[in-house]
This record gives sequence, structure tokens and C-alpha cells, in this order.
Amino acid sequence: MPSYNMASIFDFVHVLMLLGLRFRFSVTSWGRSPARNLAVGGHVNSYHMLFLAVDIILDAGEDKVIFISDAKRLGLSALDEGDHIHLQPS
Repeated sequence: MPSYNMASIFDFVHVLMLLGLRFRFSVTSWGRSPARNLAVGGHVNSYHMLFLAVDIILDAGEDKVIFISDAKRLGLSALDEGDHIHLQPS
């Protein structure tokens, strides 16, 4: 599992808040226990278990390409997983 510190968590939340000012979206998954992560097929070293990853769905009318571009510009890894976008620190 990757290492982290409190600044990492605050930075991640800050970037999510910045994205939330520009785009409308809902978070469908954030932090997970190891058991829950295993149950949903998450990666063994998932950032979800550190509360440093979120899965989101954009509201109707939001542009996925622009959202992903902005997330990457703000330092996040953004993976379009089809039914949601997975975000975590780069």
C-alpha cells in the first residue's frame, strides 16, 4: 500500500473541492475497508483504503473529456472506467 500523510489527504480533498466548483458530479465510492475493497474487486494496494481515491459519476451535461483533462492538470490520475471515473493522486 502506498504511503501517505495528512497533507496528502488535505491536498486530495482540496483538489476534489476545486473540481466540484467547476463540475457537477457524485462520489459513488471513497474510502474502503480492506474487506470491502476485496468484495468489490479492488486492487490489493488500492488508494481507496487510504481515502485517497474516489469513484465519481458526472451529472448529465458535464463533459467527461474536459473533466478528466482538468483533473489531470490539477495533479490527479483520472481513469475512465466506463460507468464511472476513478480519481487518485498521480
